This record gives sequence, structure tokens and C-alpha cells, in this order.
Amino acid sequence: MSENFELLVDRQALHGDGPLWMPTLNCVYWVDILRRELHTYHRDSGADEVQVLPGVVTALAATRSGQLIAAADRGFARLYPGRAALDPVTEVHNGDRMNGGTCDPAGRFVAGTLTWSRDGQRSTLYVLDGERTRPIVDGPAASSGLAWSPDGRRMYLVDTALRTIWLYDYDVEHAQARAGRRWVVCSESEGRPEGIAVDADGGVWVAMHWTGRIHRYGAGGDLETVLWAPTRRITGLAFGGPRLDEMYVTSACFGYDERALAGDPYAGALFRFRPGTSGRVPAPWNGL
Repeated sequence: MSENFELLVDRQALHGDGPLWMPTLNCVYWVDILRRELHTYHRDSGADEVQVLPGVVTALAATRSGQLIAAADRGFARLYPGRAALDPVTEVHNGDRMNGGTCDPAGRFVAGTLTWSRDGQRSTLYVLDGERTRPIVDGPAASSGLAWSPDGRRMYLVDTALRTIWLYDYDVEHAQARAGRRWVVCSESEGRPEGIAVDADGGVWVAMHWTGRIHRYGAGGDLETVLWAPTRRITGLAFGGPRLDEMYVTSACFGYDERALAGDPYAGALFRFRPGTSGRVPAPWNGL
């Protein structure tokens, strides 16, 4: 184990993802997508509470009341951790299931869909504004992560299928994404970009699946920092901790047989490290 990383939950999650820091509860929520599990890592005790959900949840955001809103199955749903229940809000029409998402600076929950065919015409990025859903970007075949610059004017979208991080001009007032362009295209040797988080200085942190690399890009797209996680299979990133100076990292082990798991024993675990910079708490969902 690298001295820079702490092993928090030594669990072989099939597809751990969607870490979300909850400052009022001093905990991190995260999901195992393939096992339909909601995990609650309690920072004070180090305990990881597990609940089985009635549907597939791929991304989480907090509500103003301290509950959760989720990208779930083929739409959006309220998630009540106390009883592991999903209350559907609305369905979407494009894609085979929901994938990565988070709240924009105004508190609208934005999440994309995944299409198994990798056909960009069958997947869409949707915004849940209150309880109404509308598309804002068509085409990403596997939108695995979203983040905004500190001023909210730039939206970063990770398309894992194309190994590409897209950059859009973002209108926070109207939740409109314009002028999409390739910002970073990752090589095969770097891995597949998945989770993404932006620090208070505008640096963009990206989890590279299959290599265990964690990249930090400057606002201009230059690769400034490379860290190596304890597993090749990292998936999600989120700032957390009382000072927001900790980074929580999820990972996966789906597709591994016993031999592969023996060679990558921390695949599926939850980790923490201190990146040397701080992040921001995402705005809570603006719905009821």
C-alpha cells in the first residue's frame, strides 16, 4: 500500500462508484452498481454500512433536506437510506441505463445514460431541474463523470468509451451546455478516464480505470500531476473531509478471476488520500 493512500474499506466491490461526501453526517456514500448496494462509510468510526437497493443506482447527489437523489435504472429517483428505498421521479428516453452524474452549481442534477451498443445517437446527458427532465447533450456513449469549474462556466464530461474528456461552455442560469470540444484525449497506456473532480483552484482530477493512474490537469488541459493508486481498477473520485482536503476513491473488480484478483488484491476497495489541495461540496439538488 502506497504511503499516500489509506485503505478504508477492504471489500471486493464488483463496481464501486459514485462517492459523495456528506458534511453534515461526516460520511461518504458510495455504491456498488452491479450488486445494487448503497455503502455508507462513517469517517469517525471507520465502519462501512451496506444496504441492498431495489434498483441499479449509478450516481448520487444530496438533497436540501439531507436525503439523496439518484441516477437509477432508466431515470431519476429519490433514495431514502434509512429504508433503502427508491422513489422514482421521472424516466428518460435514451440509453440503456443511467450512468455518471452530479449536481451543477445551481443545484440541478445532471446525469448521462449508457448505451451497450456504443452508439452515440442512443445516449444523452439529461438535466433534472426540479422534477422536470430535459436533454442538454446528445452523443456521449458512456458519460462516466461530470464536473464544473469553480466559476461554473466550464462543464467537463468524461466519455469513457472514447477515452475523451469533453469541455463545454456552461450557462448556469439556463442549464445549457454549448460549444462542446475535445479537451483531453487519453492514450490506451494511460487508461480509461472515469471519475472526475475539480479542486478549488480549477485543477481537474481524473481516475484512470485499468491503470490506477490519477491525473490532475491544469485548466488549459496540460497534465500536471500523476499519482498511482493501490489498484488498477479505480473508478470514482470525490473531495471530502471537514476541510475538503481529502480525496475518496472507489474501485471495481468485475471481470477478474481468482488469479487476476490475487495480482490486484485491492480491486473493489475504498481508499483515501490527501491531494494537497481542497475541493468544494456540490450544490444540493434544487428539487423537493
